Amino acid sequence: MAREGEGFRSGFVAVVGRPNVGKSTLVNRLVGQKISIISSRPQTTRSPIRGVRNGPGYQAVFVDTPGSQKPRDTLRARMQERVLDSLSESDVVLFMLDASQAKGGVGRGDRFVADLVARSRTPAIAAINKVDLLPRRDDALPIVDEVRGLADWEDVFLISATAGTNIEPLMDAVVRLLPQGPRYFPEGVVTDYPETLILAEYIREKALEVLREEVPHAVAVEIDEVERKGDLTVIYAIIHVERPSQRMIVLGKGGRTIKRIGTEARRDVERLLGTRIYLDLKVKVSPGWRSNRGFLERLGL
Repeated sequence: MAREGEGFRSGFVAVVGRPNVGKSTLVNRLVGQKISIISSRPQTTRSPIRGVRNGPGYQAVFVDTPGSQKPRDTLRARMQERVLDSLSESDVVLFMLDASQAKGGVGRGDRFVADLVARSRTPAIAAINKVDLLPRRDDALPIVDEVRGLADWEDVFLISATAGTNIEPLMDAVVRLLPQGPRYFPEGVVTDYPETLILAEYIREKALEVLREEVPHAVAVEIDEVERKGDLTVIYAIIHVERPSQRMIVLGKGGRTIKRIGTEARRDVERLLGTRIYLDLKVKVSPGWRSNRGFLERLGL
């Protein structure tokens, strides 16, 4: 950790909320590039991903956490454990909820997460996201009033992570709450997530997009090997599913679905690594992987 001048602020900011409220979109925007995968499917983020933003006199490390909810299997239990760990280890908490889903009142899921934040006793900001989806701006006012009553927030913001609305004022509020401290990561570093896990997440994102409603939560991606041969990077990856029928869905008729996943993932990975990519994808049936702790640890979950 590099020592900085007096008054330098730094710290960890846990971004928490129910599944699919826009946490990954916000972290990507705050960091300035894509580090977290985005999907319309809930529970896209499975393990905390840290993104670093450097600015004049500060370094903020945003922790994109899995969507918080009551666990139903070992995978979800571990995801919830990671959320609680992130809350306990953070200097600031950014609580997010979806304005378009709170028009009739803040739901039980949002209240559950807000209560976790309140009990953490960590300085917290509430960010009401997706305000651009409300028919009228005034529709947000009752939501703001209700959210203010959920916890002792340092501030409450109406934002759109997609459109960029109020993002910089939100960032300024976060920086004001950061304690004085060292620079945890060198300038230029935007994430400490291992390369193999980032590659696996990029492939899983495309699998979620292509498969849509069919087998999203049953899919996991593991990078078996990465070989660099001059300007060509060869990536051997395994897509794990739980049942033979799911394997057939991922493969598709004549291998068309797996080919589409590979083609779309390759484009993103080439942009990420800046080299030509050969992506070798295989599909493997791994029964009950979501309840296998050893398997989850191997995937970094």
